[in-house]
Order: sequence, then structure tokens, then C-alpha cells
Amino acid sequence: MNPDTPADDASILYYDADYPSLEIGSACRDDVAALVRMGLLGDVGFYGEQAAAHGGPILELGCGTGRIAIPLARMGFTVWAVDVAEAMLDQLRAKLAAESPDVRARVRIIHQNAADLDVPGLAASLVLLPFNLLMMQPDQDQARRALAAAARHLAPDGRFALDIMNPATLPQEADSAPAPSQPRRNPRTGNPYIRHAQISAVNRRRVQHVTGWYDELLPDGGIHTTRFAFDWRMIDRADLTTMLAEVGLVIDQLAGDFDGSPWTEDSRRIVAAGRRAP
Repeated sequence: MNPDTPADDASILYYDADYPSLEIGSACRDDVAALVRMGLLGDVGFYGEQAAAHGGPILELGCGTGRIAIPLARMGFTVWAVDVAEAMLDQLRAKLAAESPDVRARVRIIHQNAADLDVPGLAASLVLLPFNLLMMQPDQDQARRALAAAARHLAPDGRFALDIMNPATLPQEADSAPAPSQPRRNPRTGNPYIRHAQISAVNRRRVQHVTGWYDELLPDGGIHTTRFAFDWRMIDRADLTTMLAEVGLVIDQLAGDFDGSPWTEDSRRIVAAGRRAP
């Protein structure tokens, strides 16, 4: 989420419906299809493999409602779960209430902006910046500060891992015609809904404005409409590499998907892991 996203923004209210978890609660075939469409299938497994290889404690920047943090805590890792949106953290707390006491105890929730993060004494073995966290920072300075915060809280021999969209595969020009999503179902109400999105052209700061609304079909046949808006900044491989170098980090593993497939200019995502620069 952007740092200034209000609690009643539809992106927060429908987050778990848009980005379903295959690990938390019951999953269905439609959930798998939704993750495939968004290029997210396998992200929890990827970060779980990073944790298994490098250990904890783990710092997750942009934890959202816990779709990565909770599975990692179930694996036995202590997770410092950071998010700027208190409404997202409230959803995480509600999910943790259904977990065992041991899992609940392993998740340390922190309400802070990633770019300003300050957790005295934390030296994480693994720092995660998943699911476009860097793209949701409003400008390059904030993205660089988020990476600096990651480096600042990283143990000397620690590792980082992240993923962002590859901007070469995203539309760059304005499209004011509302693009409807595939129908989904709101897990809280059971009602079907469709998301409509409009995009601006990418501006000189490489920022694109995305707006739209969700139409949820009510049992009485009515439609409940909730609006959303966010900005995201295009970050290509060269830009990412430069920002990491500026905070003393370097990529040593790069892939185009969570399955480890080699990165190419046509890859949908940039999936990277690395360490402190020598």
C-alpha cells in the first residue's frame, strides 16, 4: 500500500480476496488461477525456501495481512512483520487469533513505514521486501530509504529477498477505459465482485496512477461500490541494482519467476536475492 492509503480504500478491504492465500484457510481452484494471472503463484514457497536456507529472525517489510508472515511463523521462524497500513495489520491480528499460541508469539507486529523503519537491536538473518513493496513507495528517495532500512536491520552475514513487477511487461500509456477483472468472491461476505481499473500514463518520475472501483453483488440484487486509488513507480533491473548498491547491497540470485526460471527482459517479475556488498 502507499503510505497514505486510507483504511476504507477498496484495495485494503478486498486485499485477501484479490491476493488469496493457498496456505491460510481453505483454497480453491479459482484462487490458484487468480495467483497465476497476477504472477504470484509460488511466492510464499519462494520466501519459505529462503527462510529454510538462511534462518531467522526474519524481517518482512510490507507484510500486509500476513499471507507470507504466518506461513513463515508456522515453520518456526520469528517474523518481524512491518506495514504502514494499520487496517492491514488489524486483518493480520485477526488471522493470528486463529493460530496456535506458538505461532502468534513468533509474529512481532510493527506499524511503521518501511522507509522510516527503526527497530533498535534487530539484526535479521533474512529481510524480505515482497510483492512490489518497492514499487509502492511514492518516489525513488523513499524506495532507496526502504532499502537502506533493510540494510540497516540486516545481520552482517544476513540475506535479503524481494520481488517486483518487470516494468517492460506493464502498460505505460494511459487507458481511461475501465478494465474489469475476472469475477472473484469476497471471502468475508461470500458475494461475487468485479474490480474495474483505469491507469494513467507513466510520468517523468516513472510513476503511474491507478484508480477504479469494486462492484460487489449483494444478495438482494443491489450493487455495493467501493473505490480505490494508488500510485506505483516503475523500477527496472538497472534501477534496482543501482539503488541496492547505494545502500551496500548486491544481488547474487536473479530469476524471472518464483520457480527460479532465468530472468529475461520479457520476464513478468524481477525476483532477486542477495547480501551485503563485499
